[in-house]
Amino acid sequence: MSEIGTRLAHVMDRIRAAEKRSPYGQEVTLVAVTKFHPLSDMEEVIHLGVTEVGENRVQEMEGKFKALTLPVRWNLQGHLQKNKVKKAVAMADLIQSVDSLSIMEEIDKRAGEIGKVQDVLLEFNISGEESKTGLTPDSLEEAAEKAGNLSHIRVVGLMCMAPEYEDVELTRPVFRKGHGLFETLKEKFPKGQISILSMGMTHDFEIAIEEGANMVRIGTAIFGPRQYH
Repeated sequence: MSEIGTRLAHVMDRIRAAEKRSPYGQEVTLVAVTKFHPLSDMEEVIHLGVTEVGENRVQEMEGKFKALTLPVRWNLQGHLQKNKVKKAVAMADLIQSVDSLSIMEEIDKRAGEIGKVQDVLLEFNISGEESKTGLTPDSLEEAAEKAGNLSHIRVVGLMCMAPEYEDVELTRPVFRKGHGLFETLKEKFPKGQISILSMGMTHDFEIAIEEGANMVRIGTAIFGPRQYH
């Protein structure tokens, strides 16, 4: 087995073990984060059974999107600038990083132009870090109401990130808060619509799963260190 295959199998084992420890009984979806990794790496994990890939930058997604011939679900999870929304909507199956009401409106507008209803996650800054983008937890009501009035987006859940603590246990209260917001968000939309809680990356995904995440975004643990260019 290749190095990527070995790492992927190890990650999947860790995900399944964390599922068993979780009190929520959820099934977890892996998004393989391919940013700064070549198309060949993406193709390899898809051949190994990965069904969802994640990119952070629209420009990089565009290159891979045009070149890839294999079926996969595309997740965009990086901060989205207004001038990139049109391209993002043309490619992404799920935009995870709806971090402001203005971006929500722009996605709705661009999706409407091509007759698409765009699935999105609301991104909340639950750690309160100034360096992170995201809606504030107390704006949930307003964001949900706004989304409910837009006909070309469909909120299907929420996304959040925890700080990169050296002691990974410190992420637990952050993820717990994320799960609380997820439960609150469910009440604001039709039954069954809010189904995705995207929390956890390479360094903290097991705790995120234990605290209720049903989607994790993992790059380094599968592909190795990023090749910045």
